[in-house]
Amino acid sequence: MPYLESIRVFVRVIELGSITAAGRDQRLTPAVASNRIKELEARLGVRLLNRTTRRLAPTEIGRIFYDHARRIIEAVDEAEAVVAQHAGRPRGAIRVLAPLGIGRRVIA
Repeated sequence: MPYLESIRVFVRVIELGSITAAGRDQRLTPAVASNRIKELEARLGVRLLNRTTRRLAPTEIGRIFYDHARRIIEAVDEAEAVVAQHAGRPRGAIRVLAPLGIGRRVIA
């Protein structure tokens, strides 16, 4: 779902205030996050963000799109959560902490 993921990156750019922070949040490099925004702008045929060396801000149409996009992302996240509850499968990240020596033996 590249289009949906591009929308998700755009929403996070607005919320976090930078492409770098949004990329980090979505586990993307800044270059990939920037390309997602450019692809989204190309698909929509409008500029969503005003970029300067010091700041990044949504255009007027970017603010309007953000309001709709945020609701779309929230609806998709909610739908996935409902499906996950009914599927009975755990969802989310698992973090494992172990002493360095054990990690070296297991991974090596």
